[in-house]
Amino acid sequence: QPENAACLAALFCDRRADVKYPMCENDNYLFDLEDNDTKRFLGRLEAFGQGYTVYHRWICAFVCSFGILLNCLHIIVLTRNPMRVYIINNILSVIAVCDVTTMVSYLIYLIKFKFQEDETVFGHSYFWLVFLLAHVVSSIALHTVSLYLSVIMAFIRWNALDRLDSKWVKSRSIGSIFFVTFLFVMLISVSNLAVHDIVPTKDIFRHLQNLTQGINFDDLYTVSLRSLALDNDCVIFKSQLWLTGIFFKVIPCMLLLWFTVALMIKLYEMSRKRRLLRRDDTRKKNAVDKTTVMLIIMLTVFLFTELPQGAIAILNAVYTTDVHVNVYLHIGELLDLLSLVNCNVGFVLYCCMSSRYRHTFRSLFLTRLENTKSNRKDVISAFHNLLS
Repeated sequence: QPENAACLAALFCDRRADVKYPMCENDNYLFDLEDNDTKRFLGRLEAFGQGYTVYHRWICAFVCSFGILLNCLHIIVLTRNPMRVYIINNILSVIAVCDVTTMVSYLIYLIKFKFQEDETVFGHSYFWLVFLLAHVVSSIALHTVSLYLSVIMAFIRWNALDRLDSKWVKSRSIGSIFFVTFLFVMLISVSNLAVHDIVPTKDIFRHLQNLTQGINFDDLYTVSLRSLALDNDCVIFKSQLWLTGIFFKVIPCMLLLWFTVALMIKLYEMSRKRRLLRRDDTRKKNAVDKTTVMLIIMLTVFLFTELPQGAIAILNAVYTTDVHVNVYLHIGELLDLLSLVNCNVGFVLYCCMSSRYRHTFRSLFLTRLENTKSNRKDVISAFHNLLS
């Protein structure tokens, strides 16, 4: 019945992931809903979410498709012999693999849960909800691995900047670094599976029999929080939010900020000493300024895409229901887009920063393309000569 379907749609708290978060008892409240300014702010936030969600799937589908192509090219270039000598390039190639996997998974999610979404159907098959949970856990884990690998990369740059013979520059320990990082992140990511469960949709709406008459819930499932996670004022669920918020967002953000600022300070000190010793201001200053600009861009992009998510993650752990219903439901898709944009930064910045990278890229793709065109012209010319 259409009127019943509309009522049930309003009761489905989170349509974007098919997850319904019930209220936690004795939950803290962040917003004063009696205050007019607060109501206006939340109203604008809701209006933004409703307006943006129309375009979200198209924007993200483009970003993912374009990003998968760029990162595949990125991996091919970074794994060539001239490039893979240095551990920084090896780390960048691993980050690119994580980003490609994340974007492929998100593209599948978009196709199934956004482009093929049917608002009159409340739930999905069991298989697709298993995929949904796997997608959420793996995407969070792989993105976090990329963040920690970025921290390690910043540390290596900082450590090796004034010591060209540093053991980190040509270290072959990338396999061990990735394994330890991935294992650490996955152990924490498992907590997401521990608090969520796949349940039949009819169980969610069992107490609303007057609304569910005439609606078929057979073989339809949704994702809900386990009852154990909600006991004792949601202590387990909130602990999981604290755990992921701190280890997946706050710590990597703070570490990368620290090492990037330290690297910029060291670059400035080296530049000043070089000018005093060599009296060579122009060429060296330009080189250092270019590197500094690239570092500032990296830092800005990182802070712009990750720090807002870290702040919301911590607020969500403290004011769980309030932040989820009034904030995350309206900007969650925008946060997803920021993470996807972050997946595509490496290729662009490395093209700007590294002349060796550009040379390898040209020799791999552009030179071969020019040779192919030249050979094609030779064949056509020979064919014309033969006919004449």
